[in-house]
Amino acid sequence: MRFDRRRFLQLAGVAATQRWLGSDLGWASPDTSPQRRGRARRVAILGAGLSGLVAAWTLRRAGHEAILLEAQLHPGGRVHTVREGLSDGLHAEAGAGRIPAAHQVTREWAAHFGLELEPFYPTRLAQIALVQGKRIRISPQGRVDAADQPAALSAQERQIGLTGLDEHYYGDVMKKLGASIRDDWSAELRDLGEISMGDFLRRRGASEQAIHYMLLGFEDDAALDFIRDANNHRQLSRIKGGNDLLPRAFASKLSDVIHYGCAVEHIARHADGVRIAYRRAGMLDQLDADACICTIPFSVLRGIAVTPEWSPAKRKVIDGTYYGPVERITYQVRRRYWEAQGLNGYGTSDKNFEVWHPTHGTPGARGLLQAYVYEDYAAELDRLSDSARTERAIADMDEVHPGLRDELETVVVKSWANDPWQKGAFIVYRAGDQKSYPDICRPDGRVWFAGEHTSAWPAWMQGALTSGIAAARAVDADGKA
Repeated sequence: MRFDRRRFLQLAGVAATQRWLGSDLGWASPDTSPQRRGRARRVAILGAGLSGLVAAWTLRRAGHEAILLEAQLHPGGRVHTVREGLSDGLHAEAGAGRIPAAHQVTREWAAHFGLELEPFYPTRLAQIALVQGKRIRISPQGRVDAADQPAALSAQERQIGLTGLDEHYYGDVMKKLGASIRDDWSAELRDLGEISMGDFLRRRGASEQAIHYMLLGFEDDAALDFIRDANNHRQLSRIKGGNDLLPRAFASKLSDVIHYGCAVEHIARHADGVRIAYRRAGMLDQLDADACICTIPFSVLRGIAVTPEWSPAKRKVIDGTYYGPVERITYQVRRRYWEAQGLNGYGTSDKNFEVWHPTHGTPGARGLLQAYVYEDYAAELDRLSDSARTERAIADMDEVHPGLRDELETVVVKSWANDPWQKGAFIVYRAGDQKSYPDICRPDGRVWFAGEHTSAWPAWMQGALTSGIAAARAVDADGKA
């Protein structure tokens, strides 16, 4: 879940990325049949997002009993497709939106359930970048008219062009980092986790205008995390019909082990297992199990009682892990008026949001636009009343695609920070945070952890899937569980 501008980066580093994401992940393939080690165990899984679902799937295939508790009445977690409130069967992604070509685990699981992928971006028409109130057209090839380059850029930056800034300032580091969190980075690369991306770019001579355009709100991200994640933004796809079809496919095969409407209130840990107390239809109930896989985001888990207390290292990361605020705002319009202007509906605004067109390539005149708003500006919108936020959102999109007000039929807003079951969109490593990664992933007693926040691909569906499978395999391998 990051910037569409990065699709313009065609660096040789993608070859290195694919090498790291290749055969090493065969254990996460749906074609791999896990063999149970030891006795069959009863495992409580907290949360029916992708990581919890695939963990239950893996454990069941190995012959264990999996019991999945989900607080909401639907599966998927932050893989959430907006359908309600839209007309003509239209849909848009409120959560996980994109699948990189190199994320073969996600692609293999989609194929396993017979789901078809389609390109996330169109290959025709231009995008719009709104910079200091000026609408700048970016061709499908990434070209920008020289006269449209922002004046606040340095002379060298204007010559490089808006779409070449990323490669110029950090393309060399992208090639070295790869796309996932790894344990073999050099000390020089690891040191990038100790400085912000904004400071990294300043050290490399970037102007403040260039920094703002490249980062769009993520200036405090650790340079290590930001640049690593840039490698994931290549050849992006989406699931035809909606990304939520993937968790729904899992859930349809696991309906007998999923318990919806079960909000966890207390986790009691003991030497031989766990006891989970949860609220179901207003009633307090409990579940005893040999082990637990917790996929609840730490932003929510920090408010759930546990006895005995988590280890100091685990408590520190549960309380301190930062989840970025994100709003996904969907606008339904009577007709796709921007296409008559030679625009494909995609772009960016320097108010810190991306612009998506979820209905590109679909038949019909009625269409959707989306604002993908993040960090400080998302937090600012979260503080507004519903009516004030909607009016601001309309004004913002009308700057990028003028004429919105005349064609607009409805606006649907999803705030991840205000969602009580998520309290944030995804983990963000800021300067100095990367060193906490081992403690985030480490089990504590009979509780293992999964979810994008515990993975080598934070903020991606591949991270959720691989972490869920890894946790299930770890429980299976543990002789005490």
